[in-house]
Amino acid sequence: MIKTVVEQIRLELRRRVLVGTWSLGTRLFEEEIAQDFDVSRSAVREAVRLLEQEGLLVRTPHRGLYVASPSGRDTLEVAQMRAILEASAVRYSPPPTAATLRELERICQRFDVIRDSDHLEAVNLDRTFHGLIAAESVNRLLLLKFHELDGHIAIFFHWVTAHVPGRLEDIGARHRALMDAYAQGDPEIFRGAVTQHYEEAAAELVRHLPHEGQVARGEGQPG
Repeated sequence: MIKTVVEQIRLELRRRVLVGTWSLGTRLFEEEIAQDFDVSRSAVREAVRLLEQEGLLVRTPHRGLYVASPSGRDTLEVAQMRAILEASAVRYSPPPTAATLRELERICQRFDVIRDSDHLEAVNLDRTFHGLIAAESVNRLLLLKFHELDGHIAIFFHWVTAHVPGRLEDIGARHRALMDAYAQGDPEIFRGAVTQHYEEAAAELVRHLPHEGQVARGEGQPG
């Protein structure tokens, strides 16, 4: 399939964010991107708009366009919401099929051999893994809301794998534990497992963000 110019720009900008070509929080300029790609500003503007929707880029009034950079509170809120949506997707799904479980195991095997430098592959594998589980849901609106967080999770996951020491070493085991909970076919068992999966990752990341340790301990959060 031939990709449009906007789609090509979107994919390349997404890649640059997730492999660390641009550090999180870096200011970007649409005119420089247009010159880099030798395309019109309108094409860049549309690609940027799509990445803003994904949560990879943010535009701040009077300051400009930046690569998204999560705060501790943002990280925990995204993790909690994603866990709720994924658990709900499973609740409104038929029991897992053997074919889906085989594909999830295949992804876990790829996780087992991933290298520290393969952050983009890790992000893409994680998106595929969780997307396969959610895709079984019969609630289409729920699935739409689940995928609206894909970009936020990509930034979150990229930060975890890039900044939490040893995080990639047991990534296969972490996802295999979630797969095993899913394979039991009990939505409540999966809800507990997926909540732990996301919130543990968020807490680890928050501990590695400057001045965010109090959020990881639950201080200052609304009761």
